[in-house]
Amino acid sequence: MNPRPIRTQGFHPVDVHVGQRILLARHAQRMTQQDLARQLGMTFQQIQKYEKGKNRVSASVLYQIMQTLDVPASYFFDGLPTEEVVAGEGGSVTTKDVEAAPSLFTAPENVSLLHSYLEAPPPVRKAVRSLLFSIAKEVK
Repeated sequence: MNPRPIRTQGFHPVDVHVGQRILLARHAQRMTQQDLARQLGMTFQQIQKYEKGKNRVSASVLYQIMQTLDVPASYFFDGLPTEEVVAGEGGSVTTKDVEAAPSLFTAPENVSLLHSYLEAPPPVRKAVRSLLFSIAKEVK
């Protein structure tokens, strides 16, 4: 078994995705990074690094985050694009991609939309996702 080469720049797509899901769940709970950090016994800077995908989240920390934010483990991997994971060994996400992502999740209209989405029953959320994916395919 050959060891994987150490990546010196860029972020692994899975780490970025998990970080974005942490950010979404934290916003859905109306928590600040400081609030979450305090409950987990770490600094808000560490939460920032997790949310940007700069640091990998260990299984034990992910478990604590899952309990604190009241989401199932699968939540962090929902919507993970398989192509990125397959290409993951050689592919990476750039710093620019990571820094642009949080603005999507912090804009007031997006936060409001997220809250409404999360309050909807699962069948409605599934229908909304299907609709959005259909629209996105048409726009491409």
